[in-house]
Amino acid sequence: MDDCVVYFTEDIVKEILLRCPLKSLLRFKCVCKSWYALIKNPEFVQQQLKNHSSPQLLIYTNGTPDDPDHDYHSITLISEENPQTFKGMTHLIGSVDGLFLMYGTIDGTISCTLWNPATREVRPLLLPLPESIIHAAPVLGFGFDPLTNEYKVVYFRCSIYHECEAAVYSCSRDSWSVLKPKESFPFYTNVKNTFCTAYLNGTYNWLLRGGHCCDYTILLFHFGSEMFEEIEGPNCNFLYTSVLGLMLMDDSIAILNYNRCCMLDYDIWVMIQPGVWNKIFTFECIGLIKSCYVSSLIFADKASHLVSYNARTKKTRRLGFQHSRLGIGAQHGGCGVFYYKESLVKLTQ
Repeated sequence: MDDCVVYFTEDIVKEILLRCPLKSLLRFKCVCKSWYALIKNPEFVQQQLKNHSSPQLLIYTNGTPDDPDHDYHSITLISEENPQTFKGMTHLIGSVDGLFLMYGTIDGTISCTLWNPATREVRPLLLPLPESIIHAAPVLGFGFDPLTNEYKVVYFRCSIYHECEAAVYSCSRDSWSVLKPKESFPFYTNVKNTFCTAYLNGTYNWLLRGGHCCDYTILLFHFGSEMFEEIEGPNCNFLYTSVLGLMLMDDSIAILNYNRCCMLDYDIWVMIQPGVWNKIFTFECIGLIKSCYVSSLIFADKASHLVSYNARTKKTRRLGFQHSRLGIGAQHGGCGVFYYKESLVKLTQ
């Protein structure tokens, strides 16, 4: 019998490739020139990103005492067979379209890097930062500008004397631009770090303590207009957020909060509309909360297993990962955890 060769149209090939895992797509670029061009096509990259594939678990450490050089200032990915290590990096935020922002202080200077863990591509941001803010304690956000179709990084600080400075990094221009403070520029006394991504629909969000509106407010940065906005938070009489903070619940900004009536219980407050909050859940969760995804919280139990808890269904399941340092916060040499969508988004110009 003669060999039968079947030729598919480009549309059929595209539909087949869109259903393949990302790691397979990276290998398939070597099959032929037409597949390479198709997989690199920006339209294909966006369609792959929108596919409803399962999220991936990213687990990293911030250096441990058993490191040979006792380097506490490095981020190491430990959820892959071949871990990556980034020296000098101490903070990781994301993900936005499968991309992360890392930053830390190297030789007394703030250093920032964009990272795609799926493709292992990294892009150091152009340095130095604007001289006026380079020595400030970093408060950063990372997101996508839907108006210019580019990724941006925002950096700001406000001193105790209400002197505010901010800058935005544009990936397309590969440069920083200083934002001029306006009368509406929000002052703050304490920005609470989020334990998970706080990016939503073109804005980056921080939880403030001591803002303009009340004791707890949400500070937003709009990447399209490059403007800040402050939104009133829940009644401070119901919040005890000295440890926990901002999260995403489905497609809404939410606050994960200790319940004052019982310190083993947690509350989730969801912003129904700007300035309007509703407590939707109270639940008991024994363990260190590490991250969240959609309506699920990810925590480490007493045996250092990673467990997922669905706040809506109240069901738990083990995620099949154990590490001795999961019970320690990432900033203290322990493990940090993210759920993220693998993507082919390129960081190079």
